[in-house]
Amino acid sequence: MSERVVVVTGAASGIGFATAERFRDLGDTVFGLDIAPTVPEGVTYVECNVGSKAAVDAAIATCAASGRIDVLANVAGVVQFGRFEGVSEEVFDRTLDIDLKGPFFLMQAALPHLRAAGGNIVNVSSVAGRIPQPYSAAYSAAKGGLTQLTRALALELSPEGIRVNAVCPGTVATPLVDGVAASYPADLDARVQDRLLMMLPGAAITPDEIASSIVYLASAEARMITGSVVAFDGGMG
Repeated sequence: MSERVVVVTGAASGIGFATAERFRDLGDTVFGLDIAPTVPEGVTYVECNVGSKAAVDAAIATCAASGRIDVLANVAGVVQFGRFEGVSEEVFDRTLDIDLKGPFFLMQAALPHLRAAGGNIVNVSSVAGRIPQPYSAAYSAAKGGLTQLTRALALELSPEGIRVNAVCPGTVATPLVDGVAASYPADLDARVQDRLLMMLPGAAITPDEIASSIVYLASAEARMITGSVVAFDGGMG
């Protein structure tokens, strides 16, 4: 496994940080893509705004200069909550740029290198990409799109032996989720909060737990798994 080259987006915090650490600890060469440089020690930072195709192409070229790309983990994301009629064009565009367009063009840019290495892709979608969720129209649209993109690409690439899978987390204890909770509109009804709490009892899902599922799906042990959308949500969905 130490010969693998792994690209992780959103590696400066939360699930992406934990995922980059896990691959690093396996001995993989890990490139961490983010707009902030706070990636784990031992991970090579590559500045990248995943919402920009030009930035994505440049970042993947930098990673591929190592000689190969074996795994692409699309983790970077943003969350949006609010009433549908209040979603601005700016918020809509940013949500789709980061949560859907970014993974699309990252997979496109990395594909020739993944093809050469016989690699695979793991996308981080969301429980909102599997089931209806009120007050998150743009986010649900983006994550639903990523979930279907994962399945479609898995079908397209399976004859070549390239696996594409997705993890759909529920509420994960990350700075991103904490920020959303702090700014959650007080006048929205209880349906969202009820759904967020509809999970197995115990502590919130941790970034390390999601990272473990990503590492497994990217491993040789999961060689027969492709097109799968793995719910990791404690029963929310």
